[in-house]
Amino acid sequence: MPTISRPAGVRLSDLASLILLTTPVLALVLLLRNPARDPLVQVPGFHFAIVTLTSLCGIWLAALILRAADSQGDPRTFFLGLSFLAVAGFFFIHGLLTPGVVVHFVSTGIGWAPPLGLLLGATFLALSSERLRSGRQPRWFRRRREILLGLLLAWVGFLALSVTRPGLLASHPTSISAYTASRATRAQQSAAHALTASGYDTTETRSEPMPRDRASTEGATATFPWISMTILGVSAGLYLLTAWRYAHNYRLTRMPQHATVVAGVIMLVESQLSFSFASTWRISWWMYHVLVLVGFATILYGLLTGYRQRGGVTATITSLMPDGSVQALERSYSEVLTALVAAVETRDPYTRGHSQKVARIAAQIGEAMGLSPEALRVLYQAGLLHDVGKIGIPDAILNKTGRLSPQEFQMVRTHPLLAEDIVGRIPSLRPTLEAIRWHHERLDGSGYPDGLRGERIPLEARILAVADVYDAMTSGRSYRVALSEAAVLAYLRQEAGRLFDARAVAALHRALQQQEEERATAPADAALAGGI
Repeated sequence: MPTISRPAGVRLSDLASLILLTTPVLALVLLLRNPARDPLVQVPGFHFAIVTLTSLCGIWLAALILRAADSQGDPRTFFLGLSFLAVAGFFFIHGLLTPGVVVHFVSTGIGWAPPLGLLLGATFLALSSERLRSGRQPRWFRRRREILLGLLLAWVGFLALSVTRPGLLASHPTSISAYTASRATRAQQSAAHALTASGYDTTETRSEPMPRDRASTEGATATFPWISMTILGVSAGLYLLTAWRYAHNYRLTRMPQHATVVAGVIMLVESQLSFSFASTWRISWWMYHVLVLVGFATILYGLLTGYRQRGGVTATITSLMPDGSVQALERSYSEVLTALVAAVETRDPYTRGHSQKVARIAAQIGEAMGLSPEALRVLYQAGLLHDVGKIGIPDAILNKTGRLSPQEFQMVRTHPLLAEDIVGRIPSLRPTLEAIRWHHERLDGSGYPDGLRGERIPLEARILAVADVYDAMTSGRSYRVALSEAAVLAYLRQEAGRLFDARAVAALHRALQQQEEERATAPADAALAGGI
């Protein structure tokens, strides 16, 4: 029996990337624990430059996505573009308020702009990764101009308030470092007041200069920064939830744009940690500016890479949307898979579309069974390629209208072995070989090509067998008419445990029921969207 590769759960490259992404957090911890290695670097001009560059990068990214949203009419794509636009806009205001560059005073708005922008960005990004009901999508999209206008008014209002009321919210620090510095200042002032009251002369006492923080002014009474900590917690939670959803899609599709979104979102979370715990103008504080810039640039790089592969911005951005597993897998077609499937369907016109349907059904069964994204990907690819060996079967046999002779049937039985040989030449598809070779095996040993029994048949092959039989029996052939779905399901349930895996048959039934429920609710959603 051949030795066949199993799908890997986590690749070494993924593990290395994850370790690399944790480096900023480790660096932040080291700098905060060793203040001597975290010097002050107070360069307002450079701050204005890096924040402006970050804003422009975010605006460019948002413009690409919003343009695609207009062309496809998808509110989730609109929310995706809006998330980057929200962060970019507030960061632009953050740069404008840099003291000594455009304005010549310290405003608390400079400290509040980044957390507010990141909170709005996290909210819109989470909405972009949500699977909206069909009825809600048109309603959200029809209001996109009002949403954009509201965001613009929020920017203008925030900037106007920061300029006209620069000391507003000065008693609420925007970070733990601001709170700590303010507490230290109050302690020094209280000690000096106590010494004066006791008769000591403190006029000759020299103390360290009071730290100038971005969110507190001299003499202001500081309270615990519960507002900013709430913002940090909510936005970080939303970003991590979104990163998890995109990571799930990456495990399914292995498309680079999903990986870059995950990396970029994690960097935005790390930037918030740097902002919240570092002191102004320290190296650790500069880290959050760099992380936002690199995060935007990483996501933009992923979109450009996808553009080169797919040849269109809209197609690339559409592939980003974290839909259900089957939809994500369908969008991850490679040119190799498409060519192989087309070659088979050209030879056997009666099975046109069979491979795609089997792939879809197999992935749905696997999803209903709770299999991992990697296993679903293997199932889907195996479904597409399970009949590719029919390329080696003569046309006279493939297109024969009557029953096959024993010799002809024996020839047809070789197609799993031929498919294994063809697909095995492509290293990235080797994890599919078990399902491809053994998708005609049966639990009682009556299948082919190796007569395997029971648990010796890999789970992926047992699932593919159920999907293959279901689609074949519900589709017409030259020698018989199609059977009803109910009749085929009854047959599969009758033979579950003897020929077919009982869990796979039950999962197929659940998947079909869910499809029926979705089809039943779709008209109601559409009526609701139209105001009926």
